[in-house]
Amino acid sequence: MTTKFKFFEKILSNNVCEHIQNSKYMILKYNHNEKCIVININNDNKDKNIISSESCAKYTSPFESHTFKVDRDIFIKETLNNFNESQPSQPNPKKVVLDFSSPNIAKPFHAGHLRSTIIGNFIANINTFFQNKVVKINYLGDWGTQFGILQYGLRSKQIDLSKFETDPIRQLYEIYVEANKMASNDGSVQDEARKYFANIEQGKTSLENWRNIRDITVQELERVYNRLGIQFDTYHWESDYNGNAIKEVIRLLEENKIITETEEGKKVAQFRGKDVTVLKSDNSTLYLSRDIAALLDRYEKYKFDKMLYVVDNAQSDHFAAVFYIVNQINSKCANACEHVKFGRIKGMSTRTGNVVFLNDILDEAKRKMQEKQKASKNTRSSAMTEEICDILGITAVVINDLKQKRQRDYVFDWDKALQSEGDSGIKLQYLHCRLFSLEQNSGVKIPDACAPEYLKEEVVGDVVLELARYEDVLHRALIEREASIIVNYLFRLARHVNRMFNELNVKNESNDVAAQRLLVFHTARKVVKSSLEILGVRPLNQM
Repeated sequence: MTTKFKFFEKILSNNVCEHIQNSKYMILKYNHNEKCIVININNDNKDKNIISSESCAKYTSPFESHTFKVDRDIFIKETLNNFNESQPSQPNPKKVVLDFSSPNIAKPFHAGHLRSTIIGNFIANINTFFQNKVVKINYLGDWGTQFGILQYGLRSKQIDLSKFETDPIRQLYEIYVEANKMASNDGSVQDEARKYFANIEQGKTSLENWRNIRDITVQELERVYNRLGIQFDTYHWESDYNGNAIKEVIRLLEENKIITETEEGKKVAQFRGKDVTVLKSDNSTLYLSRDIAALLDRYEKYKFDKMLYVVDNAQSDHFAAVFYIVNQINSKCANACEHVKFGRIKGMSTRTGNVVFLNDILDEAKRKMQEKQKASKNTRSSAMTEEICDILGITAVVINDLKQKRQRDYVFDWDKALQSEGDSGIKLQYLHCRLFSLEQNSGVKIPDACAPEYLKEEVVGDVVLELARYEDVLHRALIEREASIIVNYLFRLARHVNRMFNELNVKNESNDVAAQRLLVFHTARKVVKSSLEILGVRPLNQM
């Protein structure tokens, strides 16, 4: 990874560090008294405001630390003249396959799936931004005893799937819940569900009803994903790896003595000193066996450099077992895999109680934004549309999630998510709208080049210094798969830009001063716009 900010190369080579080799960290600080930018290059620093890319590697030796100063005007000029929010093409792009969202047919699209969807979409976007080749897979759960329970419920109620015209996923879920209660009170129901699933897996039962349920599910899910602006490259199904489909994988595991048969007839593998079941005694597959087969199949199909599973922390042991078993067959495949873990959301509810479906969450966010827009004196009449309120509601939910450290659990609070004054998605949308309006209505043309002699105010230096950190912020977010790095950077940038708004005018100034200030604001808007898009949010021009 190398930085595209060539002005760092120029600044460094023109100063005192021509012979410094190999660093890991670069810290940028603005010395207001001396009118300079202080740059420290070192190999061991915990400072949060650091540049930490391999681009610094040529400048320091191991364990060295070098501090030097760059004239403020040179720094501002080089930053603004060389700024480009897009990424140049990579000579060796990586093939990155992502498995995310992945709800189950017979279970609700709950808040855990929401986090997987939002985080997975961000990881896909930032890899695309860095020119990696990304494949987005939605791996839907349509197999297992749960499906047998759903089928029992459909048959017992004599349900005609063709009449599921409105909210079919909710109706299927309600049928599943009722049938599951029956199964918990009546062992014969559970037995019949298991038998039904085993018959399906062994090809003894018609799959027509099952295919209809799959079609209904995808149609409904795509409406929600379109609302979020998310598109998957392909849908895969657990049923693609049923008992018949994975016979060759089971044979391979047996041949390599990775799995053995117990007295009860189960096929088990050793993992962390314990037996883990790969195949039931009736030869029905399990989540583990289907994921092993799916991973090997994906490697053959995509020859990926990275395979990322965006699934919550609770599945850590499961994926550790999958990777451990696959490693014994194909180490290159297993070594390319990573479980991208995340914590859980607590306290997310609507007026009707606990949230079950993603649409409930988005509808509640839109309703609350409509109320806030109506109550605000600053809302333009043209911004009172349902579409804008929906985008604002989605922004609030997405940014509120992504500002959290990925692996931490957090408590959801509607008031904090929808606030316009604190650190929220609404604040970032408002900033973008304000910057866009300034460009449209200032009456000044954005200049082609920076003239720092017209940008002497301290606040300008603070804003430009923050803009100079943007490239590395993106690099760190990519490497750590951590959206909060970008979100919290945007909050910090927003505070500096808003202070510049309050202290400096563009209108009623000389043309040279106005144009140069507008260049700074314009560069900030490009950063906000590009960042929101990477985070999975559609930037608004008015609200």
